[in-house]
Amino acid sequence: MGCNDTSEEDQREVTVQTLPLFRADVQISVHQEDGESYLVLHDPFGFADGPIMVHADMLDVLQSCDGETTMSLLAHAASEEPDGPAMMRLSLFLQQMDEMGFFESPAFEARRADALAAWGALSDRPPICAGGTYPEDPVELTAFLADEMGILPAGDAAEHDVHEADVTAVLLPHIDFRVAPSVYSPGFAPIAHHKADLVIMIGTSHYWSDDAFILTEKSFTTPLGTVQTDVEIVRALKAQLPGVASTDVAHKPEHSLELHVVGLQHLWQDKHFTIVPLLVTMAALEPDALQKAAEVLRHIVAESGRKALWLISGDLAHVGKKFGDDVPASNLIDNVKGADERLLEQLRVASPEAYHAEILATDYAYRICGHAPTVLALTALRPQKGTIVAYDVWDEAETESAVSFTSVLFSG
Repeated sequence: MGCNDTSEEDQREVTVQTLPLFRADVQISVHQEDGESYLVLHDPFGFADGPIMVHADMLDVLQSCDGETTMSLLAHAASEEPDGPAMMRLSLFLQQMDEMGFFESPAFEARRADALAAWGALSDRPPICAGGTYPEDPVELTAFLADEMGILPAGDAAEHDVHEADVTAVLLPHIDFRVAPSVYSPGFAPIAHHKADLVIMIGTSHYWSDDAFILTEKSFTTPLGTVQTDVEIVRALKAQLPGVASTDVAHKPEHSLELHVVGLQHLWQDKHFTIVPLLVTMAALEPDALQKAAEVLRHIVAESGRKALWLISGDLAHVGKKFGDDVPASNLIDNVKGADERLLEQLRVASPEAYHAEILATDYAYRICGHAPTVLALTALRPQKGTIVAYDVWDEAETESAVSFTSVLFSG
């Protein structure tokens, strides 16, 4: 029997086979190579194998993997015989992708259960940005942070013009270190000698949107060592915050807190401090959830009796082709800067309500990914003012996309 020969029963099965449901949380990016376009499929949680690369011609097939379309309908759309060799090859390919974990299916559920069990057994969260966003070698990392990022450890840092005792919170970006040293450094410098021994870290959840809040009891390990999570405070928050996720797996692929941990480790090399890692989604901005969460955070941090510094992790606008706009970012940057200046004005007066209203007024056109953590932190903390210490825009020419970001010190 030849490799394309199939029984009549096999052919009938292919004809009526329903295409599986492609996982919504799998990320797809485009890769160019030798004049050809490819799709890179990446599972941020690591449940599936990969990343894998398929030809861009497969996009229509993946879009048809909706759990409803049949192979015969797909064959008709592609002008192929439903029981022909091309559809048989496609069926085998989709079966392989299913076995690798890219579709909602029993195979994926088994993979997911195994991965969650392995993740749950860890006491520390391993780094995911080491070797990419920053060097993996601790000596190289220390030099990178000091020399290229301009973040000086407390022992080497001069006293800052801003009275550090007055700084209660800092909004820092979480964009790649390598494109934003001029914004990270002015944000970290004023807290080099801060007296805090507890850091409330509130960051954007990029990969999990099912719940308002995601906490973890895991400590954070990086090439510079391990920062301990304050388990007692985390457990108190789990018990009282509304809409807390039952799993902390959202922290596994998330960079928004890791980059700040690395910065703090370098900045406070001789300081003992613990952290409270909290990721938030847009669901945290529901009025009832927001007010309840703000009250809980404020009360529990005060009850701890600790000297706390709040670190807010969030970038500003995301525009251009990579983020779904029809035009390149270069056409939008002037508008972005204008919209950002209106947001910065609300951060200067530390008004979460006005900041939120400015974003709503644009109908979320600029995709402010620091939206939820910023509103939550400012609502809980109620500082009197914000000081903008840096702002910039990274225009990525090759993808015709841009991201803006800022560092803001809050006090009072």
